[in-house]
Amino acid sequence: MQKSRITQLALMPKNVRCCLAIIVLLLFMPLVSSASNYMEISTHHFVFYFHSQDERLMKSLIDQAEVLRREIVEDLGIDFEEKTKVYLAPSSREYQEIQPGKGVPSWSAGVAYPGLNLIIIKSPKAIKVGNIDLIKVFKHEFTHIALGRAFKGNENVPRWLDEGLAMYESREWNFSRTFTMTRAVLTDSLIPLSEITHSFPKEADRARLAYSESFYLISYLINRCGRESFHQFIKEYSGGKRLKKVLMEVYGIRLEELEEKWRNYLKLRFSWIPIITSATTLWFLITIAFILGYLRKKKENRLKLEEWEREEKVDHINPSFH
Repeated sequence: MQKSRITQLALMPKNVRCCLAIIVLLLFMPLVSSASNYMEISTHHFVFYFHSQDERLMKSLIDQAEVLRREIVEDLGIDFEEKTKVYLAPSSREYQEIQPGKGVPSWSAGVAYPGLNLIIIKSPKAIKVGNIDLIKVFKHEFTHIALGRAFKGNENVPRWLDEGLAMYESREWNFSRTFTMTRAVLTDSLIPLSEITHSFPKEADRARLAYSESFYLISYLINRCGRESFHQFIKEYSGGKRLKKVLMEVYGIRLEELEEKWRNYLKLRFSWIPIITSATTLWFLITIAFILGYLRKKKENRLKLEEWEREEKVDHINPSFH
């Protein structure tokens, strides 16, 4: 594939090749021009670039990077040798300036470029509202890199696979996502896989649901269907086979059957029955019952004390003799 591209470039007229060279230079100029301002530390699989003000932050990430990488590629079942470049931008402005192409959304914390084997992360110190978990962002973005390298730049990787695996590896979960899934299951408003294969919804609530569904689909494939099968699935799929064919060869099911099993899994996990019968809920209800019992008893004691005080006042006004 790479040879054919080089060959086609060589056949182009000289003036066209010059124009392309200038365009490429302009695209990468922001990254190259600002690289001199960065400190550099290399590990076996990474080259990290950062400003001195973020040295302590980066040391923690660098110390864990190889272990985190190994966990991700083991889940994926495919590895690669090239070193990944990781930039930590010290400010929101520089985060935009060093992007090799068009700007990225201002709310984003990191971006991965699998074709360039490049990750750019915004420094947690540059965030004015909220905070960034640097380790989680790194794991999320490196998962995009690893998957992109496995698929060799194929842009047709399903969005649910790309984002779902990144969320799975970075353990991006919280109560709000659980609420999102529970609401979708109880209102029968889950998004079909066909609608989150090529892109995610633009509307915020539906986008959150798309990310949550993707996470649980990958979780289902890895934890319910087996890690070895998932490795085989990625190997065969990234090798150029069509999704439907790979699903049949690896899992023995059609895409429609996978979606049906996955939706049933979601309904079981997020229906009211497991919520009501879970141990956490049981202890919560016991605690609430204890608190209510305590408050009721306290109220009864207070009323009894008030009654005794009233009786004592009456005894003082109308003393009785025996």
